[in-house]
Amino acid sequence: MQAGNGFDAAEVPAPIGLGARIVGILASPRVTFERVIADPRWIGVLALGVGAVAVLSSTLVAQRAILDQQIASMEASGQPASDEAYERMEEFGRYTPYFTFASVLLTIPITCLTLAGLLQVVGYGLLGAGTNFVQTFAVVAHAGVVFVAQQLFVVPLNYAREAITSPSTLAAFAPMLDEDAFAYKLLSSVDLFYVWWVMILSMGLAVLWKRRTAPIATALYATYAGIVLIIAVARTNLGF
Repeated sequence: MQAGNGFDAAEVPAPIGLGARIVGILASPRVTFERVIADPRWIGVLALGVGAVAVLSSTLVAQRAILDQQIASMEASGQPASDEAYERMEEFGRYTPYFTFASVLLTIPITCLTLAGLLQVVGYGLLGAGTNFVQTFAVVAHAGVVFVAQQLFVVPLNYAREAITSPSTLAAFAPMLDEDAFAYKLLSSVDLFYVWWVMILSMGLAVLWKRRTAPIATALYATYAGIVLIIAVARTNLGF
């Protein structure tokens, strides 16, 4: 006899607390996802992830770096920033952390809902996996713990560098490349934390759908590669 979570009643993993889930996703994802799917609580981990990313990405260093980047862009286009323009940008920049905080609070839950919906269609509709949306959403929300780890890594480095460009992209390993070159745009679009996240998500979906991890990871990495290529082409053509 099977329980409503897809496990045999005698095989349902014991529930674990929020702290154990967070550590487990990073250290032992497959075992942790088995417990997450058996007990798909997602509110705590999503709230923690959204709050941590919002706070860490809304720093004064980011505000100053964005202002400097705007000034550099103006100067590069042959339009030196006047004192009045600088003051206007600086005034607006004071609100940047609040805009960033609000946008993170809004976009992360919407992104998780959208991704979970697409994956539920794939798992339940195409693969015939006997799962429900809550379980799928719990997998997506817990995989997002990787992005909390990303912020904990990136924010201190950006504070030291006084920059907002990510130090965890492949472009960090090729400083000799011209920043306007396609190769640089391509490498700077590949973030190692996103690569890690794809693998963690693949493991969660493999447990959820009762499939092997390799084919799922291959499909997700191919999708990620396509997105990265499109972004690199757009950035090269549009000059950003």
